[in-house]
Order: sequence, then C-alpha cells, then structure tokens
Amino acid sequence: MKKLLLLIAFILPFGLFADTLKEGSPIQAPAIKDQFEKTMSVTPQTKQIIIAYTKSQGDVMKAFLEANPNYLSENSALYLMDATAVPSLVMSMFMMPKFKKYPYAIGLLENEKDVAYFPKKEDRLTVITLDNLNVTTIDFKEKL
Repeated sequence: MKKLLLLIAFILPFGLFADTLKEGSPIQAPAIKDQFEKTMSVTPQTKQIIIAYTKSQGDVMKAFLEANPNYLSENSALYLMDATAVPSLVMSMFMMPKFKKYPYAIGLLENEKDVAYFPKKEDRLTVITLDNLNVTTIDFKEKL
C-alpha cells in the first residue's frame, strides 16, 4: 500500500502538466467569450492563435492590429488575452467598455485552468500555428 501511495505521489505532478498544449497535438481549446459575450471557437479554418498575458503585450497587440486592421481575418487568427489578474470590477467598469470600441474580437481567458492550457514565456506573446486543429508550431515573440 505504501508503495502504491508513493507511486501515485510521484506520478501525480506529471499529470498536472499533461493538459498544457504542445506542438504536434490536437488543440482542445476551452470555450472562450469575447468582449461582446460571443463565444470564440477554434475551428478547422483557424490558422493562428495569439495570446497576450500582460498589459504591455496587450498594448503591443493593439498597436499592431491598429496598423494591420485585417490581420486577424486575413490570417484566420484569434486574439486571446489573459484576464485572470484583472479584478472583475475593473474589467466591467473600465476595460470592457474600452474593448467594445475595438473593431476586432478579443477572447478573454477568465480562469486559471484555461490560461494554464496555453504555453507561455515571460514577457512574450504566445503564437500558436494550427493546421486543421493540430498544433504545428508554438512561438514566443516580443511582437508580431
């Protein structure tokens, strides 16, 4: 019995990381809502997912999308943002009204489990390239 418990204690931490998306695996993205409360779906036509984890990364994406307003549609891309660190009052009173003025959708990752599914590197945007719902590459970039 002790050996079984020891084995479970040893294997369990590896299982905690099993849900993180990896290159070569099919994507099983969580249900994500945008700033208009519409569900954003990853479909076989989705070719790219871009994720910003910090305000500065969001500012980089905003500047990029203002300079390239058709980027998301032309590249079959989705833009997601980590909203877990933002207090709900700040999100609803300040950020959401601002986001609703943007001409593009921002998928809001609102719980830690969804954020943990996507790989990340400190101070980098995560850019996931897909082919028919399979992850072909995962890149970490300062800007697009």
